[in-house]
Amino acid sequence: MTGEIKKIDTRVDGRVKPRAWIRKVGEQTAFVAIYSQHNTAGRTYMNIALPLPYSSMIGILQLEEIEGQLILTSEGSGDEGIYLAAGKFLFKLPLSEHYTIIETHKGHLTALHKMKIFGIPFLRIDYRIIEKSGNGPEDVG
Repeated sequence: MTGEIKKIDTRVDGRVKPRAWIRKVGEQTAFVAIYSQHNTAGRTYMNIALPLPYSSMIGILQLEEIEGQLILTSEGSGDEGIYLAAGKFLFKLPLSEHYTIIETHKGHLTALHKMKIFGIPFLRIDYRIIEKSGNGPEDVG
């Protein structure tokens, strides 16, 4: 799987510095999510929108650095959570996610992504992310 990150116009998305992470298998797009961030009560959150038909799934993840590892989680007592937005309605879903991200050496990351539904583990993905030299975010209208 390959991926590229593209800038999204803030006026179109409505959030701070949105970026689309487009993941492909070969030439076929497999997954797209639009990433941003927001701050509440002095805490920074990653704000991820996954476009769905007539709705969006939104993941709000708190960020924390522990012993050189970046921890992202939807579990906590702040804005964290996984939500479904449909029109003017917002529903908190019984899902949770937890990422542990480590830079193994410059330009190389490993990530462990775990998900639960109703508190029961149902998904684990192990990532290896390698930066391609010379590639930066491109502008998208």
